[in-house]
Amino acid sequence: MRESRYNVWIVNGEYHYVFNALSGCFIRLTDEEQQSVEKLLVQGVLESNHNLVQKLVENRMLVADAQDELATLNRRFLSSRYDRRRFALTIVTSLGCNYDCAYCYELKQPSLIGDDVAESLLQLVNEKISNIESFKVSWLGGEPLLGKAKLLALSEQFIERCDQHKVTYNADLTTNGFLLNEQTCIELHDKKVRSVQVTLDGPAHIHDRRRPQKNGGATFWRIIQNLHHAVRYFNVNIRVNVDMENIDSVEALFRTLEAEGFRNKLMVYPAQVVAVDDGIPAPSATYNSCCLNRTAFANTQIDFLKLAVGYGFGKPSLPGPIGTSCTAMRTNELVVGSKGELYKCWASIGNPSEVIGHITHYKDSNGRLQKWLKYDPFSDEECRSCIALPVCMGGCAYHAMDPVQHDNRCDTFRHNYRDRILAYIEAQEKKAASL
Repeated sequence: MRESRYNVWIVNGEYHYVFNALSGCFIRLTDEEQQSVEKLLVQGVLESNHNLVQKLVENRMLVADAQDELATLNRRFLSSRYDRRRFALTIVTSLGCNYDCAYCYELKQPSLIGDDVAESLLQLVNEKISNIESFKVSWLGGEPLLGKAKLLALSEQFIERCDQHKVTYNADLTTNGFLLNEQTCIELHDKKVRSVQVTLDGPAHIHDRRRPQKNGGATFWRIIQNLHHAVRYFNVNIRVNVDMENIDSVEALFRTLEAEGFRNKLMVYPAQVVAVDDGIPAPSATYNSCCLNRTAFANTQIDFLKLAVGYGFGKPSLPGPIGTSCTAMRTNELVVGSKGELYKCWASIGNPSEVIGHITHYKDSNGRLQKWLKYDPFSDEECRSCIALPVCMGGCAYHAMDPVQHDNRCDTFRHNYRDRILAYIEAQEKKAASL
């Protein structure tokens, strides 16, 4: 018996803690228990604590000498990649947008899903529905609520088919929040949208400069007004796109949200702004002076998450193990553009050089599909040796394939795992002390 390669040990006060990334499990040990485990591993002697050892084995912290953990992960990866029981679509209802964000990675074009694309989507679902157990739809843009009519109409058809075939259906929405009024919230909830992501880049004076309307108008307080409705209907996640320009204003945003009564009603998390130049004149191609690299963002993330927990906009957590990281690597998932063009990655939307086919002939993909389905983190020695592989599985394939953005492919857990585990321990101890 030996120790898992994915264990992380932390000593804090009188206790020893171990987190295993392969299982996502976390255990606290006394000094005596830790010494007993160490004696078992070094000398092969187990004097007592049989129940503790059994628990460590069950949680994959202790493994058989012959256990190949990389092979276990690879099987998990392939099972997720080729899983036909689950079907998912990301649907861009509108590539147009009512915002003018300086770091947007899309080349916005005022286009809405037409009847022909909608009909082809329904034909695709008809082909899939009898062979799947679950169907997930992510509504995306541009700004997807500019195409709300088609979103609602398609949702109704999707739900009807899933109900007929006893298939589990769920949907989420990524929106800038400007059009998310109460009536829209009611309509979306009625169509089984259960999770909504909205972006706020800081307090009003910061956010409005970074995320104005196309006419230059302010957006912050309109979003806040709409969030008061949204939290009654959805699980709301607030994304803060972080770079050097706004990182110091994060706490001011938390104070505003707290003053508006949102404590414990929504979650807030940070996202790295990445300046991608992939050959199209999207705003992000020239937005690079303020960006944080992955390591700097990972360090920033720790303080951000502590603030979020302190203000009631986050919960202490550790990342769990995954099979694959995203739609791009799974065979039974597609991204559908507003004109019916098909992609594998959200970051490819609006880029003609990344189109893999068209919804009207979705089985006739071109050669661009293969680069996504051949992406294999287990062929990368850096990934194979990384403590974060079970929770990352190679991270972002889009960045991994770009020599300029290669370092941004990794989950931040690779860079800050010890600090995140310690922050989790401290939060758990604080909670226990208050009981």
